[in-house]
Amino acid sequence: MIVEYLRPNTLNEAIQYLQRKEPITLPLGGGNLLSKYQETPIAVVDLQNLGLNQIIRENGKIEIGASVSLSGFETFMNNEVFSNALRIQAGKNQRNTSTVAGLVCMADGRSTFLTLLLTLDAQLNWQPGDKLISLGNWLPQRHDWHEATLITQITIPEITIRFESVARTPKDRPIVIVAMAKWHSGRMRVVVGGCGPYPILAMDGNRRDNAELAVDQAFYNSDDQWASSSYRREVGKILASRMVVELNQPIEEGSE
Repeated sequence: MIVEYLRPNTLNEAIQYLQRKEPITLPLGGGNLLSKYQETPIAVVDLQNLGLNQIIRENGKIEIGASVSLSGFETFMNNEVFSNALRIQAGKNQRNTSTVAGLVCMADGRSTFLTLLLTLDAQLNWQPGDKLISLGNWLPQRHDWHEATLITQITIPEITIRFESVARTPKDRPIVIVAMAKWHSGRMRVVVGGCGPYPILAMDGNRRDNAELAVDQAFYNSDDQWASSSYRREVGKILASRMVVELNQPIEEGSE
């Protein structure tokens, strides 16, 4: 139950509100995090006036403001991989209202977009203190994170990435997700999703490493009500094998 609506004009003002002990005060990021507080009095902080809705591309990196909507990010990227992932992630209306940072804070292991961000080794910038932490290091402590209050920026490298997912039906959430990214240096990073509280890093090495084996091991204990670990392991290896072939093909200049 929302008892107070706040719309600060400065970042410091927003952080002061969010650091309050009472009432519980949360950033307003499309409403996805607020449903679990239906019976609890909360205050919400609207971040619209803070200039966190910008995306900057420079020096091979993409800096995404925390308040950028999923649809805004999709339009900026103009990339088939991200478009496919986001359209599996959410319907059009939700993509228009949900923010990138809001999704990072609430998405689970069946999130295609969170899987892509983890594959890209996304870096989170938190305030106060301008604290930088990788998404991979932050996710396991997501619900116990007290070192800072507000994500202001998410940074990803502009590199080649691929993903595939499998669901029971076209409208279901995925039960198997495999994503791979390859850096110009030859570094290759592989992440699996489709189960659990967040996606799992399967491999961070180079293109000569065994990505299929890494995916098989990452899905080893993935049994849940949606699929067995044996199913995920077999399907995951097939998806990984296809992507390895594709990513190891010669890349034309400018295609990344």
